[in-house]
Amino acid sequence: MLWASRGARLPAILVTVALTSLHSVAQEHAGATGAEGGHEGASHLERKYPLTENAPLQLRCSATAGDWCQKALKQEPIPWRTAPRGSKDCSPADCNNAGRCNYDTGLCECTAGWTGSDCATPQKRPCTNKQRTIADPRKEPTSFIGPDKRDLDWTNMAKVYSRCGGVCDDDVAICYCDGPMGRIPAPEGSPPGTPPIRRGRPLVTFHMAPTTTWDKKPAFGEHEYHLVYGPQGYCNVTEPIWMPNCGLDDLAGQNCDEPLEPFCPGACSGHGRCNLGFCFCDDGYYGHDCSRRKAGLPLLPSRIPTTPWLASVVREPPAALEPPPRATRRRPLVYVYDLEPLFQARLLQYRISPPWCVHRRHDLPGNHTVWSDMWVYAADGMLHESLLLSEHRTFDPEEADFFFVPHQASCLPFPIGSWADWPWFRGPGGPRPRQMANMLMDTVEWINATHPFWQRRGGRDHVFLFTHDEGACWAPNVLNNSIWLTHWGRMGLDHKSQTAFWQDIYDMEAKSPHQPEGWLVHTKGHACYNPEKDLVIPAFKQPKHYIHSPLLGAPSKPRDLFFFFKGDVGKHRAPQYSRGVRQKIYQLAKAGKWHEEHKFFIGGNDDEHVHGDYSEMLSRATFCLVTGGDGWSARLEDAVLHGCIPVIIFDRVHAVFESILDLDSFSVRIAEADVEKILDILKALPERKIKAKQAHLGHVWHRFRYASLPGLATELLALRQKNTDDPSAAPSDGALHLPRPFKGDDTVDDAFSTIMQWLHSRIPYTRG
Repeated sequence: MLWASRGARLPAILVTVALTSLHSVAQEHAGATGAEGGHEGASHLERKYPLTENAPLQLRCSATAGDWCQKALKQEPIPWRTAPRGSKDCSPADCNNAGRCNYDTGLCECTAGWTGSDCATPQKRPCTNKQRTIADPRKEPTSFIGPDKRDLDWTNMAKVYSRCGGVCDDDVAICYCDGPMGRIPAPEGSPPGTPPIRRGRPLVTFHMAPTTTWDKKPAFGEHEYHLVYGPQGYCNVTEPIWMPNCGLDDLAGQNCDEPLEPFCPGACSGHGRCNLGFCFCDDGYYGHDCSRRKAGLPLLPSRIPTTPWLASVVREPPAALEPPPRATRRRPLVYVYDLEPLFQARLLQYRISPPWCVHRRHDLPGNHTVWSDMWVYAADGMLHESLLLSEHRTFDPEEADFFFVPHQASCLPFPIGSWADWPWFRGPGGPRPRQMANMLMDTVEWINATHPFWQRRGGRDHVFLFTHDEGACWAPNVLNNSIWLTHWGRMGLDHKSQTAFWQDIYDMEAKSPHQPEGWLVHTKGHACYNPEKDLVIPAFKQPKHYIHSPLLGAPSKPRDLFFFFKGDVGKHRAPQYSRGVRQKIYQLAKAGKWHEEHKFFIGGNDDEHVHGDYSEMLSRATFCLVTGGDGWSARLEDAVLHGCIPVIIFDRVHAVFESILDLDSFSVRIAEADVEKILDILKALPERKIKAKQAHLGHVWHRFRYASLPGLATELLALRQKNTDDPSAAPSDGALHLPRPFKGDDTVDDAFSTIMQWLHSRIPYTRG
């Protein structure tokens, strides 16, 4: 019933007939009544068994399509061999205290501000020095920052985000106060890696700079001068009259002077020090997460178990332990590249807002963990860290089934690319996807110059993640053989950018002296997604996002909302936004007063009828809209995680896991041409089929949430226990409300495990 992908247009009168023909697997799983048994299917099994690794295969592989799940679970384990260790020394051994040595390659990996084989060559990133103006990217650059790292002319009113109202740390383009509470850089000519004499209070972005100069001339900032630099100003006294947001990952507190644990993938394995995303490893340890030990040296205890705020969320990678934690393990085995930091760690160093580019962070009090999906591309960090800590990780490239490339391309366009005047990949200019595509081409060049693994199989065994709005539509052709994990499953070779955000138009040409041939010659000719080799994966949703879901054990309520969607309905967007789908449904519902007549709720933040707790309203809805925005939108995850039947409306686009799950068993798909019939189509669904789809949601929902990281599993268990202990958790009307609450191990067959199981099925492709 993939109406949209076939381009079919069914009259409403035929919909009921079509919907009665569910896939035989769905009939078996749902049972004769759709909700209660009749067959020994998954609905019956889930009442007898919790979902654990020992659960029956039929339960664990419920609602899957094909044999990938069964084959992954029935595979023969393989011996777990002790990891190899590198022994190639760097010169100098300490990389001038501005990097770390990789003992596999014998190369120094440099922190922000430094480059070269020995990390002794400055590579500065000034606060908008020679930055193009945002208003006209073709305009000649304007210089703002002088040699003393202070702004040259505050009366120049150009506003660029990293413009500095104090002293610029030009290693990372982050601004700090001037004056008594300000920054004092290391003396001129200091050795690489020399810290500043005084770090100072952060004053990031022009939003925190003064509106006037000291002599009251208009300046580029947004706050009164006395609040920043007056006698009781933030930059002048210990207890100021005004306190801005800290804006940095490793500082917090009322006066922005309390140290905080910053984010580094895997917390540097407890064998290094995290500097805003870059790990400085302890002596003899190496790798971008400091998980590896130089050959011939004894392993040392990790600090993670003795650091409570880290022990609660991460662990030392099992791949690093000697002897291995088990005698055997299961494929796939994945080698995670220690990339040139410019493609990964340094982009984390350049961010100036703690939630950006990460899936978790720490906060006061006590460095407690904050799981965050505020950064919509957070699956980048989630999948990367999950792999680092997974038993699927291998340090031996010779036994690896796949090579994961942990690039941070989605972090590059904003806040990085529009922040300061570097890095530019093959020159400035053009839309932001140009920078991302060029960065990935540079990444492949670096892999080929450093390792032999890409050429060995033409990149077929390399895995890239694309979380940006239009997924991999802009991916460079050099990656065409590789496996793409993406949020946007748009199919077909003939595709145009549909974003309403002009900076992200991926088919807009840009030529320059740095790239005279243009960039589209490197990206055109491939589909955004190929279901034969790629997979659409879920976006990360932190557990509290679905706290009121009955699947998480929250009080089960009648589904008294027929239809629900809350979000941007395109009131102030270009026509191509959401392909016009959200706009059309909103206009129909508003004109017909559907929310009054049919409990059909759709609206934006200014529409009263959709006001209320988002999770709670999703949990009360029978149907939830799933359609695109500027590209992908994580509405399928919202619907499934709350037990709401997804109504999928985008033609020739695969939804999350559509190529590997029986989506028809728990969703409804409507062609874009039939949007006007949405109410009739949904009203025509028989109650029995609605119950069957709701039952199936309970069989698959765990595959749409990430729970493999230790801290996520703990939080999910705590939320489930809290909901279960709630005296109102039992249905007040005594009725059975579907889907049933989840029972079992939160880490089993979650989104990450599902991706690994699917990758297992792709091993023959990589060996082809």
